[in-house]
Amino acid sequence: MNIDNNNLLENDSSVPTEESKETIEENTLSVKLERIEEQLNTLQVDFQGKIKYDQHKEKIIDNLHSELQEYKNDLIKKLLQPMIMDVIHTIDDVKKLINHYQEQSTTEIDPQKLLQLMESIPDDLEHLLYRQGVETFNCSETMFNPNRQRAIKTSPTSEPDKDKTIVHSLRDGYEWEGKVLRREMVEVYVLKSDKE
Repeated sequence: MNIDNNNLLENDSSVPTEESKETIEENTLSVKLERIEEQLNTLQVDFQGKIKYDQHKEKIIDNLHSELQEYKNDLIKKLLQPMIMDVIHTIDDVKKLINHYQEQSTTEIDPQKLLQLMESIPDDLEHLLYRQGVETFNCSETMFNPNRQRAIKTSPTSEPDKDKTIVHSLRDGYEWEGKVLRREMVEVYVLKSDKE
């Protein structure tokens, strides 16, 4: 029995030929491309969903921001309105006073009464501030306190014990809820050096 080895190889279907190898590679490549295409489609759908979600989120944030801004503006108006009304009332009172004295002749004006009325204006304004929680203060200590006082005038002294002590208060300080708005303005003793 004489068997041709070449015939056997050609007829044996278990051994892949060049053409079948190319077909297998094409099929494998086609399957891989389909998977990649499916993944790209999934990514595109996810990406579009993310864009819609982000746009919705931005719209919500913008709405919340404008609502917060409106609330803030209304709150500021509500807080300022009593103060503004008090200032308007004080302005009206001062204008009435001016009109009253403009209608009188200079001989009828009592300077003492006018001075008393003028002195009442700062009291009215301080009362207005008090209703808003702002209070005046004068430090009771004799030593200068830079946290609550501002030295706007100095007086020389030759006594070392008086150095940096208060001569007298020139203007009140103002504080609001324990925080100093304006320090008390004072005159302070300063030790005079021998060279002067």
